Amino acid sequence: MDEIDRQILDILQRDGKVSQARIAESVGLATPSVNERIKKLETRGFIRRFTALLDPSLVGVPVVAYVDVSLEHPRFERPFLDEIEVLGPVQECHAISGDMGYRLKVRARNVGELETLLREKIQTIRGVARTRLDLALSVKKDSTILPLS
Repeated sequence: MDEIDRQILDILQRDGKVSQARIAESVGLATPSVNERIKKLETRGFIRRFTALLDPSLVGVPVVAYVDVSLEHPRFERPFLDEIEVLGPVQECHAISGDMGYRLKVRARNVGELETLLREKIQTIRGVARTRLDLALSVKKDSTILPLS
């Protein structure tokens, strides 16, 4: 990946609907060259997918929380991750350092739905030893922009 690829990626991550002609103008290439570079960036995995970012409040899932999960034993890791993968309200799952093994970012319609998710779904996954929940009171920054420079 060269500097022009970085510029293309930076433009696309800020506005995925920008035209390739506009990108070409910004980076000083012809539109077909930009098209080819974008295809290569996708093939090589730099671009995972193109998607629309929705406003969580407007689509009815304003509650965001972080659930730390500790497993009883490492043998429960794969089954745990398989179950987490299919839980729609779980947006992210990170392996973390410290006494808890994983941190989940979850979205819900309200605190009651969050409680149900925690008690009836996450805590009942085989091998989950304990959980800890942090409820976000508000979101001050929510960005998908990666630092490329």
